[in-house]
Amino acid sequence: MSARDFISLENVGREELLEVMELARDQEEGRLGRLLEGRTVCLAFFEPSTRTAASFELAARRAGADVVSLSSGTSSISKGESLVDTVVTLDRLGMDALIIRHPAAGAASLASRHTSAAVVNAGDGCGQHPTQALLDLYALGKSLGGFEELAGRRAAIVGDILHSRVARSVIPAFGTAGIEVSLVAPATLLPREADVWRLPVLGSVDEALEWGAEVLYMLRLQKERMSGALVPSVAEYARYYGVGRRHLRPGVRVMHPGPVNRGVEIASDVVLDGSSLIPDQVSAGIAVRTAVLALATGSVERAAA
Repeated sequence: MSARDFISLENVGREELLEVMELARDQEEGRLGRLLEGRTVCLAFFEPSTRTAASFELAARRAGADVVSLSSGTSSISKGESLVDTVVTLDRLGMDALIIRHPAAGAASLASRHTSAAVVNAGDGCGQHPTQALLDLYALGKSLGGFEELAGRRAAIVGDILHSRVARSVIPAFGTAGIEVSLVAPATLLPREADVWRLPVLGSVDEALEWGAEVLYMLRLQKERMSGALVPSVAEYARYYGVGRRHLRPGVRVMHPGPVNRGVEIASDVVLDGSSLIPDQVSAGIAVRTAVLALATGSVERAAA
């Protein structure tokens, strides 16, 4: 068995994306079975989570894994133990996979240097959130007829890109899948690396639609990560960077990794509209995270042997 980390989608190739998509489809169609039987998976969530934690746990349990769950309140981290010492302890207990969510960027990468288990990044500060981007690709591909149908599409990433680990995973993943990406955000919510991405920067959702966006990928306004006021007001932000019913043109799909600030990123009557893929993104989480865990723990290789 070989452990394989899923920490970042930077420099991940198209074939690797396709491998996850096809395995997720196999899981959804019932062809994978209990691939993780005999494996032990630890969910170490040191930051609040609903969707990610629930779908990882369901994915692991339905595939037959034993699951251990930790949080900052139930682990020795609350007593001052370091992340490294916690990871070393888990390693010695024989984990096959460590799924880690942490408020500090780089935490998953640090953990991977202190365990032989596969490390799956479930979100690290303003770093990366690779499985979110993978399930987004899966949900979008499914709505369009398959992964191959993604190439040549146009998607606008809208909102608080500065604080978004989702954006830092979605941008390279969408690009590798052949999707043309633009950024829609005020200058105060763009990260310094935005220049490196060399993507068009647009000033509003209306401009994104004029540019030809078929996908409006909305990001949560992360006020809890802001040290000061980066937008004049929430109402003004919503005016230019929020999606309302008037934006729902034929063929346009609305996505959001959740949780949604209703009336800010997306109008309340749009969140569950037929153009919204948000429920599909949530349901795609189990299939995609099962695929990731199967690849991370080498269970696919074991089943094929």
